[in-house]
Amino acid sequence: MQAAGSTELSQPQSLVTSGPYAVSRNPMYVGWALLQLGIGMAAGSGWVLATLPFVGAIVHREVLSEERQLSEQFGDEYRQYCATTGRYLPTR
Repeated sequence: MQAAGSTELSQPQSLVTSGPYAVSRNPMYVGWALLQLGIGMAAGSGWVLATLPFVGAIVHREVLSEERQLSEQFGDEYRQYCATTGRYLPTR
């Protein structure tokens, strides 16, 4: 993703807050959820749609873990970013 540039996801050196990350702290997860929803609807698959809440819960748990790590690594810079940018959807 161009907004993130060339980042090492397991050990980020800087906090990306531009591009889609200016609107959502987790735009890739939002995109994947929308993709799963769209595929399920297009295919008329109840199974794909039925798994969305389960997958969403697993992803949300991972997001909370990532947020703890980012808060430890970036401190006040990350907390300020959280205060102004929604976890999944825009807050403005």
